[in-house]
Amino acid sequence: MELNMITIGKRIRERRKELNLTQTDIYHKCGIASGALSQIENGSRTPSIVTFYALSQALDCNMEWLATGISTNTKNSESYTYEEKILADIHTLPKDDQEEFLGMLQLRIQRIKKKLNMNATSSPLEAPRQSSSAS
Repeated sequence: MELNMITIGKRIRERRKELNLTQTDIYHKCGIASGALSQIENGSRTPSIVTFYALSQALDCNMEWLATGISTNTKNSESYTYEEKILADIHTLPKDDQEEFLGMLQLRIQRIKKKLNMNATSSPLEAPRQSSSAS
């Protein structure tokens, strides 16, 4: 398999934009200067393995996907793409809003689990009890 730096750079740029990150944001996340990142994104510079790993972490994706466009974690998975979109949207929020969203999500999941447990414990086959009255 031949690795093509132009397509790798394109994936890096597209992923960065999906996450609404600027080249400056990448610099702050992993220390790659915007000039160097620009060269990587244009395919004119090959990043070191350390830089490549830092990029994968900053872009919330694995190195395999960055290099090949294929990932064992994402092969043919619509739900993973959906989850990535949700995560990308969450990453655009300020930290306080992310924490609030997480709290609301956990509360909602807790309520759903409780409701599912209640439905599982009440059997629809049970006959209603009739009261016996002494006449």
